[in-house]
Amino acid sequence: MRTLLGTPRTVFEQDKYKILRATSRDAPVMSALTKGDWSERVAISQRRKVDNPTQIADDLRSGGGLVLYRGNLPVAALSYVRARDGSWELRRLGVTRSFSGRGFTTLLVDTLEQLARSSHVRSIRIPVETYAPQYKAYFEKLGFSVDADRTFSTVFAGSQQPIRMRKLVA
Repeated sequence: MRTLLGTPRTVFEQDKYKILRATSRDAPVMSALTKGDWSERVAISQRRKVDNPTQIADDLRSGGGLVLYRGNLPVAALSYVRARDGSWELRRLGVTRSFSGRGFTTLLVDTLEQLARSSHVRSIRIPVETYAPQYKAYFEKLGFSVDADRTFSTVFAGSQQPIRMRKLVA
């Protein structure tokens, strides 16, 4: 991957797409991308109400994010926060349905790993919903493994608890 020195927000660029570091101005775009991606794929009881621009902007200030553009069109995004243990916790990840399956999620996660290494962060963790084993399998292919003794709590009574997956990057 090439890092472009001329544009500080630009993390990665190729002929048809680029990845930019997200700022709070990107929060509405990120909200639309993540809601659009997940709202049709998850059970109503599992949908996150905190995927609004205000909460995303707060998360971006306490962590960071990336937005992938194809031309001038934002097609994928992720956000993360710094966890108490020093790792980065992936909060949101979304790709528009029309661009799904093109490797953009993998590219975003790979870029996040490079940023984590350059920031001396030792690991990245992600909550994965137990009702969606395909996501667990996907993240295992990317090198994440289940953090066996960790689960996340959820505010929805009776809902399944997400598991925590982690990848060492340092």
